[in-house]
Amino acid sequence: MIRHSIILTASVAALILLLAAGCEKVQVGEPFTCRVGQKYFVESNLMFSIDSISDYRCPEDVICIWSGDVDLFFTINENLIRTDTMIRLYRNNPIEIGDYSWKVLDVSPLPRTDRETRQRDYQIDMLIKEK
Repeated sequence: MIRHSIILTASVAALILLLAAGCEKVQVGEPFTCRVGQKYFVESNLMFSIDSISDYRCPEDVICIWSGDVDLFFTINENLIRTDTMIRLYRNNPIEIGDYSWKVLDVSPLPRTDRETRQRDYQIDMLIKEK
């Protein structure tokens, strides 16, 4: 029984290391900048990625009566449990998942009518705090 427990513990540790491979480390309680498609390692049991962005903000070269918002689609893995969620820049921000609060501080660049912003060009400023 003890041998089975050791093998299970080693297997879980190996799985966490495999999942964390290629991830960028971020600090809880410290603002950081992230990008769409990159995986981020927060704690030994917590990783996330921003899968895509839908940007509805008013282009910076236009005058609008409504400023719009940004939808950020996340995959969060905590204790090997996957949560798919969405956080908006101006509403529904921050959100709480598990033992953490997730806040999007800013999304850049602002859209423009004379160019398309590709997913990989977005920079997202975030802050993750423990509750």
